[in-house]
Amino acid sequence: METLVILLVVIVAGAAVVYFMNSPKGMQVVRKKTVSTILNDLRALQLSTPETALHDIYYALAEERTNKSNWLTEFNYLYKLRDAGCFDSRTAPEPEQFAEMLASVEEKIRLQASGVAGGS
Repeated sequence: METLVILLVVIVAGAAVVYFMNSPKGMQVVRKKTVSTILNDLRALQLSTPETALHDIYYALAEERTNKSNWLTEFNYLYKLRDAGCFDSRTAPEPEQFAEMLASVEEKIRLQASGVAGGS
């Protein structure tokens, strides 16, 4: 009986987490965490290579994130960011805007990959 109760609690907790993560509030939490992670990674790269231009650091960071996730490659992540002007010295956004843009593009790609959203 005790095992059954534990199993039911685990199932209910798992369902609650899945429901929350798919809710608008859950997506917002994930996005804030992603933006924070991107900004931390960006600052670390800036500190390690202070002489490197910001748009080059953006490319290095985006390339690193792409190499960690096959689905980013599959959905032309680097091309989307390039087309948005992230890697051009004249049009590269501020770090906070860049982090928001990456998080937004990654979120859209995740939705496309899961079949929730269509098109690009």
